Amino acid sequence: MPRPRLVTTALSLLAAICFGLAATAQGLGSLPSIMKPKYFSRDLLLFIEGLHLTEEQQVIAEMIFDDYEREFQEGLDNMEAEVTDVANAVGELGDDKDAIVKAVLAPIQGWAGQRDVLGIQLVENIRIILDEEQQAAWTRFYRRLEREKRLPDSRLSGENTNIDHVMRDLDLQPAPATALADAKLRWELALHDALIVRANATRQNYDLLEQINNNSSDDSRDRAKELAARIQVRDITDAAIEELAVLYAANGDAFRREALKRGYGRVYRTTPAERLFKAAIQSEQVKADPALTAAVEDLFASYIEELGAINSALLDLTRNWEPELEKAKILNRARRLAGEPRVIPQDPTRDLYQQRRELGTRYVELLRDLLGLEIFSELEGASRYLPRPKPGSNDPNAKASGGIRATGKASSPKERGQTASGKLTGPNKTFGNARPRGPIGSPKGRDD
Repeated sequence: MPRPRLVTTALSLLAAICFGLAATAQGLGSLPSIMKPKYFSRDLLLFIEGLHLTEEQQVIAEMIFDDYEREFQEGLDNMEAEVTDVANAVGELGDDKDAIVKAVLAPIQGWAGQRDVLGIQLVENIRIILDEEQQAAWTRFYRRLEREKRLPDSRLSGENTNIDHVMRDLDLQPAPATALADAKLRWELALHDALIVRANATRQNYDLLEQINNNSSDDSRDRAKELAARIQVRDITDAAIEELAVLYAANGDAFRREALKRGYGRVYRTTPAERLFKAAIQSEQVKADPALTAAVEDLFASYIEELGAINSALLDLTRNWEPELEKAKILNRARRLAGEPRVIPQDPTRDLYQQRRELGTRYVELLRDLLGLEIFSELEGASRYLPRPKPGSNDPNAKASGGIRATGKASSPKERGQTASGKLTGPNKTFGNARPRGPIGSPKGRDD
């Protein structure tokens, strides 16, 4: 049987037999991760650049990575073979679901431990080939390596923000022996400890065999510890962003916005109104008129000021709301086990996002009035804000219901996804219509 089908079959079997075992089923989400190696061949570059490996050391490191990949594959094959044997012999265990789950989980959890050991061995095998100077740099390099590998395992907004990446992409690496370098080091040390706590808390929640052996159907306490660890990771980075932004002085605003945008993508995404204002400022017709340019820039500055106040409120609310939502999930799981109905909390950010959309619409309408329809209609993305003709209107100056393209020509009903009768054949993306929300921390979702 091909590997993808084999893995899918094994996990489907486990999911099916865990249907009535809530504690076990809750941890099934971790299983796909143990099918992947902790280190990939691309990670070799981290070691080469972070430790300045010589050409000879690079050759040895490549061999170490090759051995790791081979041993990982062998271990994965053995685990899959054991799970398949259990699946084939599941009928011999009768209707004892606990026994079936233990039988299937035993090789999986055994492999999870072996996978961790292989990762540790790879790192140690590279460490022993280092010279004295590289050994002295090892501790700081290892903290960086752990950040690269552990930070992506996040659930809350801001939890996976890597300040290293922000500094690198903005070319704002702090000089040695400066206040900026000291602040960054404090972040590294605090975050490293918090990531270890988070990893241990997460691993504890996925000790499925232990949960079964202890007949523990309610692991709310362990999950609350994991949530607390995740909040701690997020808060450490958020606090470091604020401290570093002050120390960066003139570059502080750019650093803070970029760092928060990466962690809180939905809050700090570029809004449609921002894109329109930027398009207007770059418009040749606007640039040709200094007075009009100044008026557009002043209006844009007012919008950014009001937008910043809403985004700041959204940031604070999101930081409080997401942990509350996660706590509600933990409590709802306990309620389900007790046969009680779930309690669905109301998202308190919804009203603020609506205010932000209305703010954008208001300022775009002001921009439209300032530029006039002729200039405004040529801006990319302006069509959604153009006035719609009233039904049955014979006004020759009325705009087509699909808006105006950047070329100034009205789009046809067919190009707009409409039939000749005007019926929509696809989703209406007019500004303000609801769209599916993304997961926590995701920059995807409704276009605000």
